[in-house]
Amino acid sequence: MLQHHVRWPRVFFLAAFVAFPGRAGADDTVIPSTDVKPLEYWIEQLDSDQFLQRQTASQRLLNFGDEAVQPLANVATRGQLELTERAIAVLQLLAIKQTPDDESGAYGALAKLVEQGGGSASLRARSSMEVIRREREQQAIERLSNAGVKLGFREFVIDSRSMNENLVLIDSNWNGDLEALRWLKWISGVAYGVVQGTAVNHDVIESLVRMPDLRTVVIREAKIDSDIFTPLSKMMRIDELEFRYVPLTPSDAEKIATLPIRVQLGLMGTNLPLESAKMLRETMPGLNIVYKQGGFLGVKCNNFSPVCQIDSLVDGGAAQRAGLEPGDVIERIDGVRIAKFEDLQMQIGSHLPEDEIEIEYDRRGEKSKVKLKLMRMATE
Repeated sequence: MLQHHVRWPRVFFLAAFVAFPGRAGADDTVIPSTDVKPLEYWIEQLDSDQFLQRQTASQRLLNFGDEAVQPLANVATRGQLELTERAIAVLQLLAIKQTPDDESGAYGALAKLVEQGGGSASLRARSSMEVIRREREQQAIERLSNAGVKLGFREFVIDSRSMNENLVLIDSNWNGDLEALRWLKWISGVAYGVVQGTAVNHDVIESLVRMPDLRTVVIREAKIDSDIFTPLSKMMRIDELEFRYVPLTPSDAEKIATLPIRVQLGLMGTNLPLESAKMLRETMPGLNIVYKQGGFLGVKCNNFSPVCQIDSLVDGGAAQRAGLEPGDVIERIDGVRIAKFEDLQMQIGSHLPEDEIEIEYDRRGEKSKVKLKLMRMATE
């Protein structure tokens, strides 16, 4: 027990002593050397009684790259605790050097050790995989941010709901670097993905859906010029999918009908024929399908109020521009009675942007009318 207590910290010194090659700017060749000793020699030196020899062996093995992977994995299963630690520490550093979607090599060897069960090699490999995950997630955030992909909490609108969620947004700020998007698979804990404008294409969606916790996808302000439905079909589940100001065809609707959508499908300003919307409702029973032409008034009301009273206005929206105010009670649109906010949403949703409507409202007991042109909903 005493010997084990004395030698234990050497494993952690190894992890600190050898630079993480996966970091930008790190030197992949740890110790340049003309040493011609074979790999097998350095494998055995991992169990040397001399501290510096063990350290040198660990660093030399990094230079062997993939050639060292299987011998290190074999050593890790010998059952000697400290030797297992050292072998897995080297595998960890080799794995961090790999590209973000490479699951072979050292990364694959560690994954196989994890699968072996509850032995010491499996437990230490599991811990190492968690270190790699955290390291790669940090690398992913840096690469994606540098490429113009926005990550973090942002306010956005889905259906008529304004939400503040942790999301990934790929829009015109993205610099077109597809290699950077390969890192999306390492972004965990993010359920919302928004893709907009010219960024909407097969390759981008394919990278997006590899995010492990993605559940909601919003595609907006775009023309579909490539197959985006095949990568969407690879998702195990889609809680919400929304197309906002994205022209869709009946053929697109048939592809949407095959997707694993569980909660809601939003079709806002898609120009999709009503017959296709009806087909989706029949094909996907139980799914909430929000079908709107895309006209936007720009008011917020209380869903539970017995009248449709405006609580607030969207800055620059059609309602504000027409002079409507908070507190106004909307009573009719184009002669159709509005009893609650849901009635308003249905009427506005049946109109296109630029459609002119007439609103009858009550302002502190005084009845008034106003004509206005509906707008498109802003993306932010």
